[in-house]
Amino acid sequence: MEKANIGHSQVEKFFNLSIDLLCTIKSDGFFVHANPAFTKTFGYELDELLTKPMMDFIHPDDIPNTLEKLSSIVDGNLLTDFSNRCRHSAGHYLTLSWSAIWDDESQLVCAIARDDTQNIIVKHRLSQIENALKEETILAQTDANGVIEDVNDKFCEISGYTRDEIIGKTHKLINSGHHSKSFFKQMWATIKSGKIWSGVIKNKKKNGDFYFVQSILIPLKDLNGDICNYLAIRQDITSTRLLEAKLNRTLEILNETGELAKIGGWELTIDSDELLWTDETFKILEVPKDDSMRPTLPQGLNLFVPEHQDVIANAVERAIKHGEPYALELKARTYKSKVLWVFTTGKANYKDEKIISISGTIQDIDERKKAEIQYAKERQVSIQNAKLASLGELSASIAHELNNPLGIILGNTDLIQMSEELPFSIQSKVQVIEKSSERIAHIVRSLKKFSRTDNEVQPKHLVPLENIVKESLTLTAPRLKEALIQINFHSQTSASILCNEIEIEQIIINLINNGIDAVVDLPIKWLNIFLFEEGEQLILTITDSGCGIPDEIQEKIFEPFYTSKKPGEGTGLGLSIVKGMLDDHNASIYLDDSSLNTSFVLRFPIVTES
Repeated sequence: MEKANIGHSQVEKFFNLSIDLLCTIKSDGFFVHANPAFTKTFGYELDELLTKPMMDFIHPDDIPNTLEKLSSIVDGNLLTDFSNRCRHSAGHYLTLSWSAIWDDESQLVCAIARDDTQNIIVKHRLSQIENALKEETILAQTDANGVIEDVNDKFCEISGYTRDEIIGKTHKLINSGHHSKSFFKQMWATIKSGKIWSGVIKNKKKNGDFYFVQSILIPLKDLNGDICNYLAIRQDITSTRLLEAKLNRTLEILNETGELAKIGGWELTIDSDELLWTDETFKILEVPKDDSMRPTLPQGLNLFVPEHQDVIANAVERAIKHGEPYALELKARTYKSKVLWVFTTGKANYKDEKIISISGTIQDIDERKKAEIQYAKERQVSIQNAKLASLGELSASIAHELNNPLGIILGNTDLIQMSEELPFSIQSKVQVIEKSSERIAHIVRSLKKFSRTDNEVQPKHLVPLENIVKESLTLTAPRLKEALIQINFHSQTSASILCNEIEIEQIIINLINNGIDAVVDLPIKWLNIFLFEEGEQLILTITDSGCGIPDEIQEKIFEPFYTSKKPGEGTGLGLSIVKGMLDDHNASIYLDDSSLNTSFVLRFPIVTES
């Protein structure tokens, strides 16, 4: 398309150098020419602009109005400050402000435009911010002398004054008389220096009531940098201040009564996560009192021993979320690292059906709790002694009932083995019957011995401990195979111990079975048995792939009748009998605390033949 002749070279230079968007348009809406600023702003090449009518680039919603304005220009009317949206080559729209005139000589529309997109965006955002401030805060604008020029509806609502009663006055109109002259002097010195001031101010309503506002005072400057206005943005915090005053009075009462009763009080403000303590609470927890700061909930929870922190944290959380009260006896670790038992309670406090705080008490019950624990231990010892006495009577009855049929079984096995025509396969099975029967008889005798119902001395012989372990593994092999447990046995010695072989074998079988029970449901299942010498002792370790035994259970596992197994899966006699048998052999058993897994260590004195 042939370009129109612009005319003089100087005009052409201005046309090309202008930062404004310049173009000429035919009456039918086709572009004739556009300067570099125009093509750069829209992202189109000049040839592409000249081949399409202007309306192809206009937002569909703006086309009717644009056509109307174009027709008006062609009719000889001057156009100024007309806005529409034009499409960029990237697909988004720019907002342009147009001025245009019809040139009779060239029969063209001469137009100039400016990209107002960013200004429109900024104005829109500022409008949103201004609306939000007007709706959610208390606004007031004064002149440089502090005379109020404008206020929003919230200012009138909270103060009780109409806008006509406020405009032209100063803030002395709502002065409560609470603050000193030096307070306002310092405030004015700050904002007159061009800095922003913030703080809490107590004001007075028209009806005489007081209210508190969190205030931000902002100096506004003109283009010369001189302060021309002040803007006050305020938030009503009256309810918060009244609540604080009420809580402070409650705290005074709690301090007075708590000191007499030796009971501390506390309150947790949910929004701030801060704890308010009475003086007695500081004393009980041995925390230095500092009026300039308050402890937070995490700091309060940290004053309980680790094993009780989850308990109190869960109770507090449920009180906050569901309003559930609690009363707990827990161990606290004071600021000075003293461990003591405390009784603490908590309950939810509501406002407008919403939980706003949790409050409760804390009491030092260390002496009483320790006395209760000691009494419980002594009572448990008495119960255990009674159980052991009953066990003695029961074992005697069991021995009587089992020994007769066992005698018959053993006698008949002897008679069968005396037969010269007995096949070897049958003879080996009879030997298994005989050995198993002897094992049953020995278990009965061991039970009697443990309960001290007889004084029979069990014979002891020098036996390589390695052989006893191998025999134990043979007897437990079916169960290990059934549970798919990998077993590893390593021996570095063939040294002997003086022992009752059956008892030691029973001990090892018991520990292997315990290991099987512990790992049978784990994804990784193994048992490692290691035998070695250490000085004049034989060390036997039996380790399974479990993750160990908790400290509180370790203290009980060797006690009679204690079991950590489910009801019906254990008697609680196993490890107590093991320990008793080892004591009789001058041997010992303990848990290896340094192992990451569950590891029992057995120590035997090495005995050599003399």
